[in-house]
Amino acid sequence: MEKINGVSFFVKDKDFRLIFANPFFYKRLGLKSQKELLGKDDFQLFPEPLANKFRKDDEAIIREKLPKLGLVELFLNQQGTPSWYITNKFPIFDRRKRAIGIMGTVQKYEKVPVNHTRDKEMEMVIEKLQESNEGTPSIAMIANQYGISHRQLNRRFKEVTGLTPQQFSVQIRIEKACKLLKESNRSLTDIGYELGFCDQSAFTAQFRKRMSMTPRQYRKQYS
Repeated sequence: MEKINGVSFFVKDKDFRLIFANPFFYKRLGLKSQKELLGKDDFQLFPEPLANKFRKDDEAIIREKLPKLGLVELFLNQQGTPSWYITNKFPIFDRRKRAIGIMGTVQKYEKVPVNHTRDKEMEMVIEKLQESNEGTPSIAMIANQYGISHRQLNRRFKEVTGLTPQQFSVQIRIEKACKLLKESNRSLTDIGYELGFCDQSAFTAQFRKRMSMTPRQYRKQYS
């Protein structure tokens, strides 16, 4: 597992403490060796809102004895820079088939590298959404531009990105919001308005849904 480029691998015990992590995992956290994280849990390594989310998933895996696969999650490095990752978690069983821990993989969510897909029209839609600061352009208008139905656009876009155009647009805008929150003193209302949210309440709700914290909490912790 250590030799699979870009894939982080970890193992936790039944108390959700890390007992193994490969270099890709601990280096992503800004650590120099595995020893720096052994015995620690998510609350000692990640912001509390994110740690709460990870713990909730881990508890469900132990309780239900079932894996959680294809989780598209946002992680923060120590500087608070957001990146999207895809996580797969599996229960570990003893000989009596009791769940005694969790192991998993984490890798950068890069299903959408522009110029690397076979669907050139969807590449152009991706670029359009990445460049837009005013919310999601009308999906009906985009579909009409390429002479396809709304349903076809959603299906083809999801095949390339794993997300709908609306979900992808919000993801891009949240990443831009993090940068503005860290690097400027602008009000939350101004930032939300610039990024196409109808008001501060909508901005906060979408930000909390994806970051597990409010824009104000993020700014306080990372600016």
